[in-house]
Amino acid sequence: MIGDAMLAKIKELEAKGMSQREISEVLNYSRNTIAKYINGEPAGYHRKAPIESPVASTIMPIIESWIKDDESVPRKQRRTASKIYHDLKASYGYSGGYSTVSRLVRNIKGIHREVFIPRHHEPGMMGEFDFGEFYVDVAGERIKVYLHAFQLTCSNDIFGYISWRASQEEMFYSHELSFENWEGIPQHMRYDNLSLAVKKVLKGREREESDAFRTFKDRLGFESEFCEVAKGWQKGDVEGCVGYIRRNFLSPVPQLKNKEDLLRLNVELATWCRSLRESRITYGTDRTVGEIYAIEKPALFLLPYQTQPVGKHLVAKANHYSLVPVDTAFYSVPVRHAHQPLDVLLTAREVIVYAKEKEIARHCRVFVKGQQVFDAVHYIELFRRKPYSLINSKPIHQLPPCFQQFFEKAYHKGRGTVSDCIDILELLKDYSLKDLTVAIELAMSYETYHSDGVRNLVQQLTKSQPIFEKVATFKNPALNEVSIPAVDLKRYNVLIEEGAS
Repeated sequence: MIGDAMLAKIKELEAKGMSQREISEVLNYSRNTIAKYINGEPAGYHRKAPIESPVASTIMPIIESWIKDDESVPRKQRRTASKIYHDLKASYGYSGGYSTVSRLVRNIKGIHREVFIPRHHEPGMMGEFDFGEFYVDVAGERIKVYLHAFQLTCSNDIFGYISWRASQEEMFYSHELSFENWEGIPQHMRYDNLSLAVKKVLKGREREESDAFRTFKDRLGFESEFCEVAKGWQKGDVEGCVGYIRRNFLSPVPQLKNKEDLLRLNVELATWCRSLRESRITYGTDRTVGEIYAIEKPALFLLPYQTQPVGKHLVAKANHYSLVPVDTAFYSVPVRHAHQPLDVLLTAREVIVYAKEKEIARHCRVFVKGQQVFDAVHYIELFRRKPYSLINSKPIHQLPPCFQQFFEKAYHKGRGTVSDCIDILELLKDYSLKDLTVAIELAMSYETYHSDGVRNLVQQLTKSQPIFEKVATFKNPALNEVSIPAVDLKRYNVLIEEGAS
């Protein structure tokens, strides 16, 4: 076989006028070989026909069939080259070597392996969402939590949110946070077939969406798009985002003092995601995420000026304690609605109860099975009918301890009346629980156990200027008979004149 260097030497000798025989003698190659290369044959060895391999030809259809069948089974349960080799020996009496089987498997899988076409992403057109799982340590206890990951496909800007539960309400809440972070809403959001959004997978890309999810996206104005079944890589941008956040922000395992500390972690995560705009490069460009995001932001849909709370809609009946059962817990409603079916909106943070589209109760959501959550104002009407149930009632015991202390002293020591206690509860309709708590503590320090005194104190606490009102009537009838003579201020002029002299 003659290489390129030797071919160049032949050309050189030919140029000097040497014959093929002379060149053959000088280079020690046959005249036929010299003639072939002088007449234009390429250098090197070239096989005229492929090597015949009867053994490989026999087993190749079998291997192709097995690899094709394996495409429909879980990845970790597919045949390896070693498994195919041993199965061929056991089932077909294969006597060849493992290297032949390994080469055939490698070649066949190379043909069947999927190839992807790079996508072009228009600004503002598409965002992607995915869930991820990881762990945090809460006061030394390791607990699984859920990462909600979002990414704009054009700029690659990301956002993350962490929740204790992978619920539909939390998913809606994280969407709202991500859109606020982007200061706009993508025209489309891409998902895999998560049950929180999809009720039923139909033909092709068609999906029957859950009612709550359809209502949510209609209110915010974006369209949904779903990956093909078992093809989560179709939203590969955000799947990479889940791993990126887990590796770079959530490693090592975050340490929380208590469950409320998760709020701090989410604030830090949101800040970290925004900081990446200046350091990360948008894939396929030489510009930062922040530079491309500045182009993409004007193409996003505007955030709604006002949005109604979104979540899961339920119908629940209030029981004889005027409590509505919602997601294993119980929440109070005004007693006039006891024994009635009511509409409930369950959000990530709140439980909102409606009667004929009118909001009648709103509570912070709890997650302890069987826990009862009360608003004492809901029971005022019943307290007036059954005043002696006030002191030992659960609605009062869920108020700050000073309420119970105040009511017991007013009721048992005769310093006030049960009516005074109920009047103080009425103040919760106009003043915050925090302000009224301070007023009650001040009233007890002044040994004042009447509703008028508490009302006056809470008014002074919440007004920029003190309020002075003339008392026209008294609850004690005897005080109404007391008359105070008017003071003649002119008599003090004598003292002024004497001081001047």
